Amino acid sequence: MKRLIATAALATLVASPAFAQSYQYNPNEGPYLGAGIGYSKLDNDTLDRLDSAGANTDDSDTGYKLFAGYQFNPSFAVEASYLDFGEFEANAGSEKLEASADGFGFSLVGKLPIQNGFSVHGKLGMVVWDGDLDYSDSDRGVSSSLGEDGTDPYYGIGAEYEVQQIMMRAEYERYDISDSGEDFEIDLFSASLGYRF
Repeated sequence: MKRLIATAALATLVASPAFAQSYQYNPNEGPYLGAGIGYSKLDNDTLDRLDSAGANTDDSDTGYKLFAGYQFNPSFAVEASYLDFGEFEANAGSEKLEASADGFGFSLVGKLPIQNGFSVHGKLGMVVWDGDLDYSDSDRGVSSSLGEDGTDPYYGIGAEYEVQQIMMRAEYERYDISDSGEDFEIDLFSASLGYRF
């Protein structure tokens, strides 16, 4: 549902002529939109213990994100994003454990322009996340689900190249999610395309 809402919101903004025409392009100031795809990896003690005990674990998946931001000057921007971290799982015989998470991020972005449209940046923010944990045992015919949510910090670094209002980004982000005394650290390596208005 969150993914549907985020996609619809982005499509509405992109398709709105009024939104695009209300700003005159300025490379140092103004709004932008973008989308990215990447490699998502989970670091979790429980998953590590299951792996050590002989379970088949998959602690990585494809991650996705949509983002929108406003750049106030060449060195500072604010950004909001929707994030889908993918799914992670562990299998042991007939038993299967699956975990998934998504969320909305809000961050401050500090940029360092280099030259000719190239810049590097760092970001610091909070992610409002929603996670699901599903357990099943095909031999016994049982299954259970648990949903959790929360708000935790994240940070990231990246590089960006811009040409004729088109942004190309490469980023690394770390999301430190804590729930019920257990830590879930998600690393997201992504490549994104965006557009500046």
